[in-house]
Amino acid sequence: MGALSSGFALTIDGEAPTIVVDPGNPAILLRADFEQAMNDELKIAFNSTLETARENFAGFEQQKNLAEAFGNANAYSMNSATLQGFQNYSLFAVATGLMVGVQAPSTSFSYYSKIGDEIQENGDLYAGLGMGITFMNVGINAKFLMPGLYLNAKYGGMNQSFGDFDMDFQVMGVGANYRLLDNKSLAGLVTWRGISVGTGFYMQSSKVNMRIEGDSIFTDVPFREAVIGNSTGADAVSKGVMMDQLGYTASNPDAELALGPGFNMGLDISTATIPFDAVTGVSVLWGALNLTAGVGIDLNFGSSEVVLRGDSRVAISSDTTKVTFTPAEVEIDGTSENGPTLTRFRVMTGAGVGLGPVKLDVPLIYYPASGFAFGLTAAVVW
Repeated sequence: MGALSSGFALTIDGEAPTIVVDPGNPAILLRADFEQAMNDELKIAFNSTLETARENFAGFEQQKNLAEAFGNANAYSMNSATLQGFQNYSLFAVATGLMVGVQAPSTSFSYYSKIGDEIQENGDLYAGLGMGITFMNVGINAKFLMPGLYLNAKYGGMNQSFGDFDMDFQVMGVGANYRLLDNKSLAGLVTWRGISVGTGFYMQSSKVNMRIEGDSIFTDVPFREAVIGNSTGADAVSKGVMMDQLGYTASNPDAELALGPGFNMGLDISTATIPFDAVTGVSVLWGALNLTAGVGIDLNFGSSEVVLRGDSRVAISSDTTKVTFTPAEVEIDGTSENGPTLTRFRVMTGAGVGLGPVKLDVPLIYYPASGFAFGLTAAVVW
């Protein structure tokens, strides 16, 4: 069940360049006629280039699926520095860590490594990436308020670049857990960590920027044919001589218009998550090895906006110096909005090692609707 969505279609547009014939050329008396014919042909080539660019970027016409997927991945990554592996502690827990959330249209793990390429190729894809880093998640056994109650608060954020992919994110929130069943020693060196249920309220915001580069487009501009056209006899010969003087000879009759379209894709994502979960675990050798398992469901709210912006200069190759061209640019513009999926079921697990109160944990979270989150947590638990 997704959030309400809206958006504006992608537009690719611009003003065609124009040609100016060298006023010092002997053909000056016919310069206006030549320019008119050549500019008409240049406009046709320019419009053809725009149409090709629109076809190449047809997948970016709307970004609703991408906006929803990035919203989901953003919500997944709020689990950074999770305390799921250390519930039912005696006094306090202080953790730091990161979490990477991934939303993809496939449950195959191999797909996750090529999400960036898939977005580049297909445009509006149900795929997204989120990252959360928590500087500190502080938990306390609030038995002074109620036996079995645990409270925690977290905060973090970071700005990071990965080549053409930039991320700026923040996470903050509070949580509460209640111990349903106490720890039990199972076999001396093995301790069952009981069962804990929890909820909370967490907010995560991310700004993501990535560069989208399209294939270069080359379009011939048949200037010589445009001027001579259906002329015959002396008229055709005369125009041919004049075009030779301009540099558009029978062996080199055309110019070439080239466009390397590209734009920046910016995502502005804000999500709020209310989780509900139940967690259990086993510790071996007084916490030297910790294994965790649990299930949960998240309620996600928020918005995800995708903005496409780009300007690409049109290049015109021509061997002659007898004509000049006005500069021209192609503008790319588009906006789409959506939000994260309202409800998400998840299955959690994790494995970690410890030395006394110092713990290192690798949490894994799987969302059956083709989502995944993994991270690393370092904690001091007492």
